[in-house]
Amino acid sequence: IQHFNMVPENANQLFSTILDTHIEVDEERSGIFRFPELFIHFEEFDSMNEWVFVVALQESTFNVFEHKSGAKNALEGYKLGYRNLFEWDLNINYVLKPGQGVLFRPWIFHSFNTGLIQVFRLREKNGN
Repeated sequence: IQHFNMVPENANQLFSTILDTHIEVDEERSGIFRFPELFIHFEEFDSMNEWVFVVALQESTFNVFEHKSGAKNALEGYKLGYRNLFEWDLNINYVLKPGQGVLFRPWIFHSFNTGLIQVFRLREKNGN
């Protein structure tokens, strides 16, 4: 189904409670089911007030990386060799069971491997 986004009706309220601030779910980019991109990357972002929430629908591993140059995220540099694993240090490696989720900033260098996930894009309403 093209452009199928499954976002609960009360998603703004749910995420606002979790983050303890006013959150608006970007319905165009949320509720999307996808199989992980099997390389190190960061999500596109327009504002410093954005979040990404990913829930595992099948077991998946969430990895967070730092580049050997010292760049900890895309705010510190992004023209890097994303497919060359020898240029990266793995900092976090966490297995998500079905139903578990992870909340992170889109500029974090990360990957998920294996398993279907559902992605939500969030933005703090009072932010830039």
